[in-house]
Amino acid sequence: MTRALAAAAALTLAVVTTLIVQAGGDPASALRHVYLLPVVALALAFGGLGGALSAGATLVLYASVVLPAIERSGLTPETIEGLVTFALVAGVGALGGTLTTRARRQRARYETILAVQRALAGVTLLEAALRSVRAVLIDRLGAADVGLVVRDGEREVAAAAERVVAGSVADRVLTGGAAVFVPDTGDGSRPRRVFATPLVVAGQPIGVLAVERVGELGGEERAAVEALGAHVAVALENARLTSRARRFADELERQVANATRHLEELDRAKSVFVAVASHELRTPLTALQGFSEILAARSLAPEEVRRMAGIMGAEAARLGRIVSDLLDLSRLERGLAPTLHRTPVAVEAALAATANLFRRGAVDTLVVDCASALPPVDADPDALERILANLVSNAVKYSPPDSEVRLCARRAGAMVEIEVLDRGAGIPDEARERIFEPYYRAPDVGAVRGTGLGLAVVKALVDAHGGTIRVESAVGAGTRVTFSLPAVS
Repeated sequence: MTRALAAAAALTLAVVTTLIVQAGGDPASALRHVYLLPVVALALAFGGLGGALSAGATLVLYASVVLPAIERSGLTPETIEGLVTFALVAGVGALGGTLTTRARRQRARYETILAVQRALAGVTLLEAALRSVRAVLIDRLGAADVGLVVRDGEREVAAAAERVVAGSVADRVLTGGAAVFVPDTGDGSRPRRVFATPLVVAGQPIGVLAVERVGELGGEERAAVEALGAHVAVALENARLTSRARRFADELERQVANATRHLEELDRAKSVFVAVASHELRTPLTALQGFSEILAARSLAPEEVRRMAGIMGAEAARLGRIVSDLLDLSRLERGLAPTLHRTPVAVEAALAATANLFRRGAVDTLVVDCASALPPVDADPDALERILANLVSNAVKYSPPDSEVRLCARRAGAMVEIEVLDRGAGIPDEARERIFEPYYRAPDVGAVRGTGLGLAVVKALVDAHGGTIRVESAVGAGTRVTFSLPAVS
C-alpha cells in the first residue's frame, strides 16, 4: 500500500506539472495548490522523510515552471506567488513530516507503557516483574539490551544481573541521581551507545533504566527514553509495593499459622497438665491423708512415727513446690516478674542443703563439688533453693538408680556458675529447644512424674536475678544444666 501511495503521489506531481506547462507555464496557476496533496499524503504516510522527499520532488518539478518565468519577466506578482508556493510546499512537507514523526513516537510510547502494564498484570514478585518489563522494552525499543534496577528497602533488585557493579553506569546513576549517556562502550566495530536514566517516583529515585543500542541514539530518542522512564518508574513502584505487600501477607500468614499451631499445642499441653497436675497434687495429699489417719488411729513405736513423719514432711514439701510453681506460673502468664528478696547466699551451703534433701540414705549418688574461695551470690535464698530443688529433682528422676548426680559451682567473671550434671537418658534435640516452655514435657518420659512447670519457673527465676541458663544434653549420655547468678563483690 505504501508503494502504491508513493507511485500515486509521483504521478500526481508529474500530471500537475504537465498541466501547468501545457496551460502556458503560469506560476500563479490555480493547479499549483494541488502540489500540496501528495506532499501532505506522503508526510502523513512516511513522516519526516516522506515529507522532505515529497517536498523536494515538488520543488524540483515546480522550479521548471517558476524559474523560466522569472528569467522572462522578473519578479512579477505571478512569479512572487510561485516563490510563495515554493515556501509553502517546503514548510508543509517539513512540518507535516515532523508532526507525524512525533505523533508516531508518542503513540509508540503509549503502546510501550500499555505493554509494560500488561506485562505486570498478575505478577506478584518484583524479580519477575523486572524480567517481564525488560523483555517488553527490548522488543519495543529495538535495543541491544535493557538494564533495570529497583531499590527495595535495603536491597537492590536487578534484571538480568545479580547485583549492581560498583562504578558501572547504573551505579553512577543511582549515586548521582542524574541521567548518563555513554557515546560508545567500545565493545564492537559499530558504536554501542548506552543511555541510563533514573526512575523517580514522588521526587525520590527508586532505580535505573538503561538502554543499550548499536548505532544512533539521538537526543530526541534519549528524551523519549527519559519520559518513558517516568511511566516505567510508576509501574515498577506499584509492582514493588505489590511484591512487598505479598511478602508481608505471606509472612503474616506464616506467623498466624505458627501462632495458631503454638496455641493448639499449648491448649493440648494445658489439658495434659490439668490431668498430670491433678495426679501430682493427689499423690502427696493421699500420702498425707493416709499417714495422718494411721497416726490418729494407732499407737506406733517412736521409730515408726518418725519414719512416717519424715515421709509426710517430704510429701508436704513436694506439695509446696508444686503450689509455688503454679503461683509463679500464674504471675509469669500475667507478665509479672517473680518477687525477689535478695541477700548474699553461700553457694556451697545451698548445694549441700539441696543434696541432703534428695539423698534419703543414698549418700554416694549426689556429689557436691565447689571451687575454693567461692564468693556468695546476690540472690533470693528461697528462689535459689527452688531452682536447685527443681534441677536436682529432674536429674534424680530421669537418671538410672544409684547413678551419680553432680552439683558443681565455680567463679566466672562477675558471675557464679552452678551446674547440675546427671548420667541419665538425655534430651532429644527437638525437645531441648522447648524444655523451658510452660506445660511442655519431652516425649518418651515414660512413667516419670512431673507437671512440665519446673524448668519454666527455673528460667524465670534465673532471668529475674539477671543470670542465664543453658542446657547441654545428648541422648544416652546425660544432661548438664548450667545457670549463672551475680556474685557479691
